[in-house]
Amino acid sequence: MKLLAHILGIALAAAATFAACGAAATLALGTQKLSAGDAPVTSCGVSSLTATRSVDNGGNITQVVVGAVPAACAGETLSVTLADASGGALASSSAAVPAGGGSMTFTGFGSVSAASVQSFAYAVVGA
Repeated sequence: MKLLAHILGIALAAAATFAACGAAATLALGTQKLSAGDAPVTSCGVSSLTATRSVDNGGNITQVVVGAVPAACAGETLSVTLADASGGALASSSAAVPAGGGSMTFTGFGSVSAASVQSFAYAVVGA
């Protein structure tokens, strides 16, 4: 559980870093003013997500179903990363959260052995 919390923390920190860099990249080169502000940042409930994996006869993960994605995440992109014992990413897949949230199925993980997967990491990126 600590490993999952650690992976989630790293994923959220990375997402925040990419968002900050993207915002800075939108500044025009001729800008004379630079200002800053603050706004509350809220989670759409990613910390409460759980997943179930399906495995084929060869022992590889064929799909991951994330249940009960909060409706507050609608329109955002949810990504699921399969992680090994050291927290390293083995494969990932992402999709847009539908209106109303709900259950989402992720596929396309290649031939990742179920035995090598120790945790799932989730990240939500706003539209």
